[in-house]
Amino acid sequence: MAGGSRSIAINLTPDLHLAFDTTLLHTEAAWRGPGLNLLGPPYTGRKAPFICNYDGVTLWTLPPIFPWSAEGVPGEVLRPPPPGSGFRGLSTKAGLTALIYDVALPNGQTIRVHEIPRAVPMADEMPIARRLEIAPSPSDLWWLAQAEMGRLVPSLARADAPVSPGSGGAGGTGLAAVLIQRKNDLLLAVAHGAPGLSWQTVETNFSYPVEIVTEQGTETGNPVRVVSGHQTRAWLKIPAHRKPIAVEVVTRILPPGSDIAACAKQLEELKIAPPNMEFVARREKLPAALSSALPRPRRLTSQGVFGWPAGGDKSYRIEHFPLPPEINLRVTGMDFLSKGDLAVCTWSGEVWIVEHPTGPVQAATYRRFARGLDEPLGLKVIGDLIYVVQKCELTRLVDTEGDGQADLYETINADWGFTGNYHAFAFGPLVDRQNYFYVAITGLHARWEVPFASWCLRISPDGRRVEPFCSGFRVPNGFGFYGPNNDIFFTDNEGEWLGACKLNHLEPGKYYGFPAASPAPRAAYGKTNAFQPPAIWFPRKLAPSASGMVAMPEGFGPFAGQLLVGDFQLAGVVRVALEKVNGEWQGAVWPFAKGFLSGVNRLAFGPDGKLYVGGLKSPAWAAIAPKDYSLDRVSFTGKTPFEVKEVHARPDGFELVFTEPVDPAAAGNADNYDADQFGYLYRPKYGSPEMDRSGKPDSSTPVRVVKATVSADRLTVRLKLEDWAAGFVTRVHAMDVKGADGQPLWHDTFYYTLNQIPAK
Repeated sequence: MAGGSRSIAINLTPDLHLAFDTTLLHTEAAWRGPGLNLLGPPYTGRKAPFICNYDGVTLWTLPPIFPWSAEGVPGEVLRPPPPGSGFRGLSTKAGLTALIYDVALPNGQTIRVHEIPRAVPMADEMPIARRLEIAPSPSDLWWLAQAEMGRLVPSLARADAPVSPGSGGAGGTGLAAVLIQRKNDLLLAVAHGAPGLSWQTVETNFSYPVEIVTEQGTETGNPVRVVSGHQTRAWLKIPAHRKPIAVEVVTRILPPGSDIAACAKQLEELKIAPPNMEFVARREKLPAALSSALPRPRRLTSQGVFGWPAGGDKSYRIEHFPLPPEINLRVTGMDFLSKGDLAVCTWSGEVWIVEHPTGPVQAATYRRFARGLDEPLGLKVIGDLIYVVQKCELTRLVDTEGDGQADLYETINADWGFTGNYHAFAFGPLVDRQNYFYVAITGLHARWEVPFASWCLRISPDGRRVEPFCSGFRVPNGFGFYGPNNDIFFTDNEGEWLGACKLNHLEPGKYYGFPAASPAPRAAYGKTNAFQPPAIWFPRKLAPSASGMVAMPEGFGPFAGQLLVGDFQLAGVVRVALEKVNGEWQGAVWPFAKGFLSGVNRLAFGPDGKLYVGGLKSPAWAAIAPKDYSLDRVSFTGKTPFEVKEVHARPDGFELVFTEPVDPAAAGNADNYDADQFGYLYRPKYGSPEMDRSGKPDSSTPVRVVKATVSADRLTVRLKLEDWAAGFVTRVHAMDVKGADGQPLWHDTFYYTLNQIPAK
C-alpha cells in the first residue's frame, strides 16, 4: 500500500476493513467499501501496477509514528520502533484476528500485546473496536489511538479525562471519550476496560514528512510528502499493571448534528471480556458450539476434471495430477509431511495439503491449510510444522485448533528490507543441521538503501539473530543442499549482471556478481567487481530460467546423489553431476525430462521415491507449456537409459562414466567426439551471448579430442584434450557413441563448467 510496504489488510465485514502496518505496529488506515485491490503478477498477470490499494471511503488514518511510549506523550513528531519492538505474528483462532507484537521499554524489557480489531454491530454505521490485551508492565504506557487533522471538542473530552473501570463511562471530569471535529464530520473515540485509563491529547500545528510508496520509488527511492496543519493526537494512558489487562478503544465517525452524548453512551455500554493471552497459542480443540459456527477447511477433489494422459519416455514416466480448477495451484514451494501428504504453497498466497499424493493421481484430495500470504516462494516442513518464506518475512504456520487449517501465523524473522516492488522476492528456507535458516533476497529492482537486497541471510533457530551470509544474487529461485557436508547451493537467473543462469555454491562472505545492497559497501554498488564463479553455467538452450533443485535418492534410476534442476521457461528438468576440483565445485549438466504441463518451479521427492514437480506460468512470466499451473509425478520405469552418468576433470581431459557398457569401437574413436569452449560476458546489460575465448560473440573456441580410451569394463572412457583452458564452459558432443547393445545415447551432449583443471 502507499502508506507502507508491510501491511496486513483485515476484512472486519465485507464492507469494513483496516490495514495494520507491521513495521510501525499501528493501524495504517480504516475504510468502508470494497476490500483491498490485489495488484501485481500473481493476481492480474501484469507486472504493473503492483502496489495494492483500495477504492472505498477512508474513515481514519494514523501518521507514520510508532504508537507506543513508556515515557509519557512523546515530543517527537515521528518515532521509529525502539530495538526489541516488533511484529510477532497473527492469529485467526475462533474467527477473530489477533495481531501479536512486542513493545520494548527503555530498560530493554518487552511487553507482549495482542491487538484484536472488530466491527461493532449497530443500526446505522459499524464502529471499529480495537481490543488490546497487554501483558504485565512495570511502567505506565501511552498508546496513540487517533491522530486527526481537526480540533478537539472540549465539551465532551479533555486532557487527562479518566475512564471508569469496566466501561467507557463518565469519570470525575467528564466523559472518557475523545471527540475531534474534522472538516466534514466528527470522530468519536471511547475507551473502556482496565482501571485507571485516561486520555491525554496534544493539539497543535504539526508538519512532518511522509514517505509515499510508489511504483517507480521502489527502485529509485520513494517521494516524500509534507503533511502540515492543525492536528489532534489522542494518547491513551494505560497504568502499570502486574497481571494481563484488556483495553478497548471504539472509534466511530459521526455526521454533523449527531447526538454525541447518546452515541458516546452507546459505546460506553459495550462489554469487554477479561484478557486471555494464552488462547492464541494454546493447542486445543474449540468447544463444539464455537467450532460449529466457524468455516471448515476447504477440501476439493478431482472428480469431473479432465486428466491428461501420462507422458515421459521408456526410462521415466510422467503422470499429471488433474487439479480442481478452483485451486489455481501455481506452485512456489513443496515439502512432504510425516504421514505422506504434500504441502504446497502457491504464488497467490495459499497453502494446500495434497492428501494421498502417492496413490492414483485421480484419487488425491486437496485441503486448504492457509491463505492471505504475500507471494510465498518456498516452503519447508520441520517437525510437521510448515514454514514459508513470504516476500516480507519467514513465517511458521500452526494449526492450534486441530481442525486442519492454520490459525497462527508466527513471524520468525522479517529483518530484511522490503520495498513492495513486484520483483522483491525472497526464497527459502533452507535449514541446516544446526537448525539455522537460510533465506535469499532478490537484488533485482532494488537499491543500495534496501537492507540485505541481493543477500543470503543466516537466521538463528529462534529468529532473533540474523547474519549476512553472502551476497550478489539477482533472482535466486532454486535452493538446496548437496554433498556430504550439506553444502548450500542456489540457482540464479539470467539477466542484468548474469550472462546466463547458474548454480552457485554458497560460502560465507563470498560475492556472486549481482550488485549487493547494504551492508555491502556503497561504493561498490552497480560496479564491475570480481565474483565467485558458479559451479555450473546453464546454457540457454538447456535452462534459460533455472528454478528449484533436489538431489536424487537411490532407486530413481542410475543417477543417485546427483542434482535435478528445474527450468521455468522450457518446462523441463536438467541433471547436474558435481565434483570438487582443487577445492572448488564444478561439473556437468544434461537434459533430463520434459513434457510438464506448466513452467517447472519446484521439485520434491516423496516417500514413494518418486519426483513431484510443481509448476506455474503467467502472462508476466511465460513458459512453453499448456497450463497456468500443474502438479506432475515422475517415476523410474526400471529401464536404465544409456547415458553419460558422470564426468570427471583430469589433468589432460575428461573421464566419462557411462550407465551401461559402451561399444568399444565407437566409444574409443576420438573422431566421434566434438568439443569446444565458451564463456559469458559480465556486464550490467541483460544476459550475454556465448563468447569464445578471444571474446568473439556467438562463437566458441574448438578443443581437440586427440584420444579416447575405453576401460576394461567398458563403463569408462578417457578423453585426452588439447587446447582447452580453465574458466570456460566445455561442450562435448558424442556423435556416434553407442552402447554395447547398439542403443544410442539418451542425450549426446553435456556441458561442463571448467573452473579448475586438476594438477598433474
